[in-house]
Amino acid sequence: MTTTELDLTIEIRSENGSRTQFYQSDRESISKIFRLLIKPRLFTRPFLMLASELSVSAIPSRTIDMVLVRTPLPLPLPLPPGWLEIVEVAVEKFHSGVASHATNGADREGLSAEAEETTSFVEIHTSGDWKIALKLQTTFQATVQDRRQRLADFFELPVIPFHLESGGIGFINPAKISRVTVYPAFKGVAETALPADFLRSI
Repeated sequence: MTTTELDLTIEIRSENGSRTQFYQSDRESISKIFRLLIKPRLFTRPFLMLASELSVSAIPSRTIDMVLVRTPLPLPLPLPPGWLEIVEVAVEKFHSGVASHATNGADREGLSAEAEETTSFVEIHTSGDWKIALKLQTTFQATVQDRRQRLADFFELPVIPFHLESGGIGFINPAKISRVTVYPAFKGVAETALPADFLRSI
């Protein structure tokens, strides 16, 4: 019988551009970490506290852009209603997925207003200049209003959870988002937006 060595690294990415890391290899402690982190109000507490027998660290939640929990353990992730999966993707996969959707987008214009499964590619920038690319699968009513709400949800959720491509889970603080770009564009949104193509972020 073989056993897998358990370990977990917590990386906290802050609004000042710094990253702070914490480590744990005890199975019981890892279970406790996971139970505490998956709470939907993760960023509404004044501080995120991390403690060991040697030290205690307190990080103000208002300064945290995102938390990444890297581990080989398969971790289930509670998702907002209508979300089927959201996972980090590498830059190459992100751009190839966006290009594929742009090519096939014309075929989806005539869809009915019934609930449907859709795939979007989302690029999120935070105030600390952190950037992450995500693939989001959802089930929503395909009306213009529902598609607009899908974009607004990124700012209104208490936390944005996602799976890490390399293993583990992540959490974005919506209050620290500086830009969300979603591909493909939602039909009907352009009528209420400034008509301009995304060029670059410097």
